Amino acid sequence: MFLSDRFVIQHQHMLHVVRIVIACAIALVIIRTYDFPHSSWALITITVVMGPISYLGSVLTKANQRLCGTIIGASFGLALYLLPPSLILLHDALMLLILAIAMIVVKGKHSYAAVLVALTLFLVAGAGSGNIQVAEWRAFNVIWGSLLTMICSRLFFPSKAKIHFQLLVTELLQQCGDYYLMHSRDLNTELSLSDYNIKGLSANLAKQRSLMAHIYKEWKGDNQDITDIIVMERRVLSVLETIISREWDSQNAVTEIKNNAFLSEGTAALFKEINQLSASVARGNVSSLLTDDISLLAVTYQTFSAIDNGENMNNFNFFGYLWLNHEFAHHISSISFSLSKVFNNKHFKEGQHQAIAN
Repeated sequence: MFLSDRFVIQHQHMLHVVRIVIACAIALVIIRTYDFPHSSWALITITVVMGPISYLGSVLTKANQRLCGTIIGASFGLALYLLPPSLILLHDALMLLILAIAMIVVKGKHSYAAVLVALTLFLVAGAGSGNIQVAEWRAFNVIWGSLLTMICSRLFFPSKAKIHFQLLVTELLQQCGDYYLMHSRDLNTELSLSDYNIKGLSANLAKQRSLMAHIYKEWKGDNQDITDIIVMERRVLSVLETIISREWDSQNAVTEIKNNAFLSEGTAALFKEINQLSASVARGNVSSLLTDDISLLAVTYQTFSAIDNGENMNNFNFFGYLWLNHEFAHHISSISFSLSKVFNNKHFKEGQHQAIAN
């Protein structure tokens, strides 16, 4: 509602509270205007569906399941009223049969709907031939409460898990590039002045994992594409952490690293490519990075053998550093392909102008 997705994500909790209050306020206006009997069920529905979760896809999924479960459960319950009061045993047997079927479904992806089928069934027909009007009003109030929840979730500050994921990936790549450049500069100055918040990167990745269930409800592509990005990010972090935490001062490796123009130019170029990749994710227009386009990968054992006449070919520490940088570059190339499959998708591009707005 006229707010950027970035702003909504940054103030997610407060805006979620405001969204629930607005939905309940609208419901109260409807209740006071039309004086529906048993109208508190609409307020209960709004609170139950919207309360625990704030992401649009999850709220809509839960509201849909509550709506469908209520309609199905109420339909079965009202159908049981067609039985004569004398057939109370048949009434109960059919009700238990419907309950059994609902509980069989409860372990699937529509588990919440299955629970609502059983719950509504008992509310409507659990007491036998009772007051059918009470059951009808309860079902009606749950239905319009669910519809109001869906409308308010779309109109008022919708919080999208896929956009949150996009922002987190952008941030993680940017920080990885910054730490990579900072470490390269530390080696060149032979000082360790930089503060590397690796735990912060791990926390970012953990947050992405926690979003997966919500993203799957909004993402229309293959769920494995999302999983692949997180797997590749973990590999990137693992190699980066090894590069940063390893001591490179034995066998004069730091001197070799500092004095090698090819390696320095290659790491600087890779930093720029990571930075560009991060910016392209934010825009929702990712270009795959081919290994042939990464200049660092052109710096090989043979390169040093040719320029060094084999004098330092046994410097395992130096070549260990080179190998890790090659692994890092390969992972950056691989993740660019995974990122392009997701963030170039039309479904993600729908709101990208909002996602990058400050």
